[in-house]
Amino acid sequence: MTNFSNYILPHANMRVLAPNLRFFVNNNVIGLFEQGDSTCAIGDFVRLRAWLLAHLMWNPDLDETALIQEFMDGYYGAATPHLMAYLELMHDAAERSGVYLRCFMNDTAGWLTIDDLNQAVRHFEKAAEAVADDPVLPERVRRERMPLDHVWLKRYYALKLSARLSGAEFLGPKDPAAACEEFIRLANKFDAGSYRERHRFQEYEDALRSRFRPSGPPPSECQGLADDDWIDFQDNQFNLSRRNEWASTADDSNASDGKAARMPGDHFEWAVQYRLSDDLKRGNPWRCYAVARCEAKAGSGAAMTMGLYDSVAKKSVTHRAITVEQSAGDTYRVFDLGSYDLHGGMYFWVAPPKRPDEVNAVYVDRIFLIREK
Repeated sequence: MTNFSNYILPHANMRVLAPNLRFFVNNNVIGLFEQGDSTCAIGDFVRLRAWLLAHLMWNPDLDETALIQEFMDGYYGAATPHLMAYLELMHDAAERSGVYLRCFMNDTAGWLTIDDLNQAVRHFEKAAEAVADDPVLPERVRRERMPLDHVWLKRYYALKLSARLSGAEFLGPKDPAAACEEFIRLANKFDAGSYRERHRFQEYEDALRSRFRPSGPPPSECQGLADDDWIDFQDNQFNLSRRNEWASTADDSNASDGKAARMPGDHFEWAVQYRLSDDLKRGNPWRCYAVARCEAKAGSGAAMTMGLYDSVAKKSVTHRAITVEQSAGDTYRVFDLGSYDLHGGMYFWVAPPKRPDEVNAVYVDRIFLIREK
């Protein structure tokens, strides 16, 4: 029914809801509970989903296409053709990609491309224009756009890169920090509720804002290079596992932008990660670097490990052990991880050593890539 990991994202499963429900009925199920994102007011067409499934549970023989059309006409008025075109676009994109649309998904990178998202923006702009003079409908249309806006915020840097490398148009926000504040304002206005299962939207606001703080200066290795020949991923773009337990964001005047990802030395989990998109497949291989340091109590021994993992091939691409001697102190060190053909499904990771008596913490400032010539 929904995506429990992130309610406020497109979830293109409406074409299978009715067939799945009838499958249960045809196999003699006598009780059915369809669990949606009832605690989120700005999820992916949650009102349409409730209407559709309620009617089908009362009578599984009803025509789902007619039900959807009836709801859309009655609830969105003149915006309906453009919103229907948006829904078709989302579902076509999911089917084209072959994505396995699970009920726990953190992102849309596996199935929504920059071209899909640009077209989605156009559909919503036309929908808003169609109802601009109505006293009620503009707010309904704006609320339904929230999952699309969330995609642009979550994937802003990757989508900007995709547009840059492919020459595609970029219809995402011109000022992402301002767009983020507007997204938060509207989410609270619409009484968003939860952004994921058991987590209120207000818990998410600081993490959203942190994505768009100013970047630090380019690494010295990248200075003078053309924009298309290097890419920088700063700590605010990392995925942090078990935030504030295994990893957190820390103030650090030694980091390039004044902040870094911090992991205590008492575990060895890959708690700091950066997941790549398919945008990097174009062109030559990339040489990969991680910038990190450790806060050590001992003068020698293991300080951290780092590497690159391919989750598609299910194998390690590279794995490097870093010692205290190589990384201790206030100064960040640059670690060369090698040169590779990169693709979506790969991710960089850094882990502490599980030696709390000898390593107090590991800090990761940034990961950057330089295109090989």
